[in-house]
Amino acid sequence: MKFLSYYLLMSIGFKGGIALAKAELTTQMGWTFLAGLVCSVLIPIWLFFWLKQKLNSTQAAAISACYGSVSAVTFLTAITWIENNNQSFSGHFVALMALMEGPAIIVGILFSKYGQNSKSSGFNLKATLHDAFFNGSIFLMMGSLLIGYVMSPTRATDYQVFIYDIFKGFLCFFLLDLGMTAAKQVRDLKAQALFLGLTALLAPVVNATLGLFIAIWIGLKPSDGFLFIILLASASYIAVPAALKTSLPEASPSLYLSMSLGITFPFNLLIGIPLYWSVTQRFLS
Repeated sequence: MKFLSYYLLMSIGFKGGIALAKAELTTQMGWTFLAGLVCSVLIPIWLFFWLKQKLNSTQAAAISACYGSVSAVTFLTAITWIENNNQSFSGHFVALMALMEGPAIIVGILFSKYGQNSKSSGFNLKATLHDAFFNGSIFLMMGSLLIGYVMSPTRATDYQVFIYDIFKGFLCFFLLDLGMTAAKQVRDLKAQALFLGLTALLAPVVNATLGLFIAIWIGLKPSDGFLFIILLASASYIAVPAALKTSLPEASPSLYLSMSLGITFPFNLLIGIPLYWSVTQRFLS
């Protein structure tokens, strides 16, 4: 499982770096980065106050951090969808995906620490920033992105088989394993099953709608708008949970993993991706 995760992250980072090297620095790229980073702060804020109706600050903050961040696997699947439809995407979205991990983690932990009535646990800003920006998944992806960026297109063809040809096969194995894990996590929603289950379905739709309006405002092409919507609509179940284990150990993984991995992830794969694609083809063409 860890090998597949590392391979997929490395592969998409490398491909994104090559695409980024070919792209021109534009005003649109700058606005896209700014919008993505702002949304990675705003999404956990609205979700935190929504979840506070039923949960304590710690649990609400952990879940909101997952939804403010992104799902690398959903993003990878979206890229495969674009390629299967014979369209191209801008490489800077890979860098944006990695950058959107950090702000959501910081916002979630800040809400938890300052929302608790008890002062028993202090807030370590240095450790929080370290978990956000030096998480292994982010580090691997950004490193691969940099390698792909500095490597010439001619040299990159030497890695055609490893980076491109076997990618879809490994992605299928990874999705199968995640599907089995997700099935085990759903039952952990327990007492708040209805509220949390509906939230796990509502959040990606609301965030995707926000992404669509921003994509129209920036003027993104359909495939780029599709990826931007995917980034906002997905929820992290790898990078953020790994950071929460050390920065927010009192949060229950059974809640945030059940929602992000057990409900939102399969919803986006089965319903969300085709829906978001159809919408972007209609409104951004």
